[in-house]
Amino acid sequence: MKQGIDLIVARVCAIMVLIIGALLLPMHAFAQDELKLALFDTVTYPLNVLDQHDHLVGGLLKDFQDAIARDIGATPVYVVYSRRRVEQALKSGQADMVCYFSPQWTDNRDQFLWTIPNLPQNERVVVARDKPLLNHFPQQLIGKKIAVRLGYFYPSISKEVADGRIKRIDLTDVPSMFRLVALGGADGLISSEAEIEGYFKNFPDQREQFALSKTVFSMTGTQCALSRKSSWKIDQINRAISRLQSSGEQDAMMRRYGLSEK
Repeated sequence: MKQGIDLIVARVCAIMVLIIGALLLPMHAFAQDELKLALFDTVTYPLNVLDQHDHLVGGLLKDFQDAIARDIGATPVYVVYSRRRVEQALKSGQADMVCYFSPQWTDNRDQFLWTIPNLPQNERVVVARDKPLLNHFPQQLIGKKIAVRLGYFYPSISKEVADGRIKRIDLTDVPSMFRLVALGGADGLISSEAEIEGYFKNFPDQREQFALSKTVFSMTGTQCALSRKSSWKIDQINRAISRLQSSGEQDAMMRRYGLSEK
């Protein structure tokens, strides 16, 4: 009798192990297929569109990164981080990748794997509509006060700023930069076309109050930084980006958000 009971118990245990294994396997496989993407909390429309719960619901970066994920057979999972926490998330492996980034913008460039250049970031100088346009850099910025983003790098004018020939005014957000120019506290501001378009999207009545330089202040082919702890391979990501570019899909995405590639 005891042997019969022991046999039944053993069979029940074996069945339970199989059931538990069957339940856990899909979860494990799903986790392996996730592409964990970090988002900068300061990057807004048209690059990122977040809902009230900070969930990504649209924008150029979502379209672009969703397409990369589809190409490599991954499920994109987005997490918003503050600017200072993004790099730590990549170093620790908490996030796999961040896009719309550049080796020029970090002192930790060697700690990440970098993709081929993809989404371009073009910066322009914005002035009040009743002021002369600033189109020649750095010459026309000499002796002027220029509003910029705190923590951002502007290598083309770094020497002039260090020498005091250009007064850099650091602000934490783009709306504050526009307000300062409108009030006359700065002669102009430097911002990306995406951030400028995002501002005018939120404040359409102010579009006619400002003018943009006809000359691009700076052009950066932004890249995606891949964590060295990620299970995804840089070659996989690069092949996906190359296909997006060669097929014209990247250009179409940018045109959709009013950011035509130049």
